[in-house]
Amino acid sequence: MMWAALGMIFAIRWTAAVDHGVAWPGIVLAAASYPPLIALLARRWRPAVRSGLLAAVVVLALLPFAVVGTDWDWFPWTIAVGVLCVLPARMAWPVYGLVLAATGAGRVLIGLSFPYWMWWVSATAIDGLIIFSLYTLAEMVRDLHDARDELARLAALRERLRLDGELREVVDGELVSISARLAGAAGAAARVEIRAATDAARSTMAWIREMAGDYRSTGAPEPAVLIRSPRVARVILLAAILIQAVRGTLEVSFGYSASVASGADPWWMLLSIPVLGAAVVLFMLPPSRIRLAVIGLLVFPLAWPGALLVSAWSQLADVWGFFLGAALAWLRPRHWVPIVVLVEALHSLALFFASPAPSPAGTAGNYLTDLILAWLFYSLTRLGDLVVLLERARHDLARSAVATERDRIARDLHDVLGFSLSAVALRGELVLRLLDREPERAEAELTSLSEVVAQARTELASITSGRIRLRLDQEVDAATEVLTAAGISVAADIERGPLPAEVDSALAAALRESVTNVLRHSRARTCSITISRADGAVLLRVVNDGVTGRPAEQAGGSGLASLALRAGGKLEAGPRPGGRFELVARFASQPAGLGWRCGWRRRGCARLAWRPRRSDSCGPSRRSGRAVRRSPAVRHRSRTCAAPRSPAG
Repeated sequence: MMWAALGMIFAIRWTAAVDHGVAWPGIVLAAASYPPLIALLARRWRPAVRSGLLAAVVVLALLPFAVVGTDWDWFPWTIAVGVLCVLPARMAWPVYGLVLAATGAGRVLIGLSFPYWMWWVSATAIDGLIIFSLYTLAEMVRDLHDARDELARLAALRERLRLDGELREVVDGELVSISARLAGAAGAAARVEIRAATDAARSTMAWIREMAGDYRSTGAPEPAVLIRSPRVARVILLAAILIQAVRGTLEVSFGYSASVASGADPWWMLLSIPVLGAAVVLFMLPPSRIRLAVIGLLVFPLAWPGALLVSAWSQLADVWGFFLGAALAWLRPRHWVPIVVLVEALHSLALFFASPAPSPAGTAGNYLTDLILAWLFYSLTRLGDLVVLLERARHDLARSAVATERDRIARDLHDVLGFSLSAVALRGELVLRLLDREPERAEAELTSLSEVVAQARTELASITSGRIRLRLDQEVDAATEVLTAAGISVAADIERGPLPAEVDSALAAALRESVTNVLRHSRARTCSITISRADGAVLLRVVNDGVTGRPAEQAGGSGLASLALRAGGKLEAGPRPGGRFELVARFASQPAGLGWRCGWRRRGCARLAWRPRRSDSCGPSRRSGRAVRRSPAVRHRSRTCAAPRSPAG
């Protein structure tokens, strides 16, 4: 838009110079400042380069005086553009005013009358404002586009810090209290303290599940943001319309001496000023077809053919270009095309009947003036709308980032910290059962229980900071211990070996979530955990009995759905014959971009397929009918506990 406007201004200045009879050397020299201006606007230079290009524009704009004197069409609009685009605002506008004053003074010194030098000043002012406004809005659009993610990142960070304070105040405080009770569990008060710690773990776990649901269902409070079209677009559009209207009024007032003497035109002109003012107000109001029609009824009949009766009314034609721009911006192409054709045809008639009739160069200049004013109105309107849309999109991205961050923290609270608190509750009950029968083992379990609480505090800090990182080997041991504490017989068949950090973390997350579902949504007595490698993939398989008849997803957890979002692989889960439930997670052993961290920049999600298949066993492979050969790297563990299983949360 800016470059198109620049090309039109070049053409207008050339036709004006030809119409004024400027010799070719003056026309060529008048264009000497164009190349450095183009270079100045072409890219974002360093301040020193921008200052140097501005100096070049000023020097080359004044150079013709030394060569052809005053015999040239001096429009220092390139200086006005350079000053507005390079200098700080507090300096730019005063210097811009000095440029306009110098333009008028120069025209007065060479003997031009008021209407003529006023025309030079207004043309310089409008040309400078046109390029400056489009350049500024284009830079604003580019800045908003480049920073489209910055607001979202800051909003997500603020929400993370807010939730961090909220969770630390409640959850971390409860974990500290649990740790203190476990540390004080000695002597006669041991049973009371352990029971209190277990109850606190269960209540904290219930609070976490409630808060996780709230985080998912409600967004963070955000104040309403009123987004308006940028001020520069509104102010410069109003300034351009006023300059064009006032220039026409002054030309009529001081240009027609016969009419002034007769007393006819000035009075008619005064009557037409309210009409022109009403049109200016209507241009600045929100877009409307009815408003556009009212503007047309105000400015067209009086300007033509009304100007044949009262010459002062011809000033209203100075805003025809803005009317065309409003039609371009407010209407669809099938509507504004006939309007443009009609207006330009009417302008041709007005020029044909004008006295004296303009030269071909002057006629071309009039058409180009309509075009540049229409382009200014259209460009400022569209760029202003684009700035509003980009700003609104930035706020939408910020809201989406906040919602995603809340959802991530909710999932991690439920899946990570919920598992740890379940382990605290189950193992606390195990310690209570062992106090009388096996005091030494109870003491060992109590020590390890304090370590679980400390680990839960570390996990809480990792969740709110977005640096959660689970490790498969630790999760296998933790899963076995917590299942055993719940009275479930565990068979673990783990094929060890190095894995990428992302795969290791995803497997650990899948294992933790599957064990949480076993504890919460089944009455399992046995559970098998198998991790194997085949065909460039790692396979996790968890099978348990004691299915209650409802899939885990329907039992109230975020569970497998949130796990699928994190996994980056493929998950299959569902009931199997014999009252069993099976979860199979498959991950590529060398994935691209797989990981536990699931921030708001995630580009995709995993697939979650619920389809039953034939039951498999941990023993012989059904495809080959042979027992699986175990390598030395395979670790097999089977632990049982005869104690009755305690309720799991």
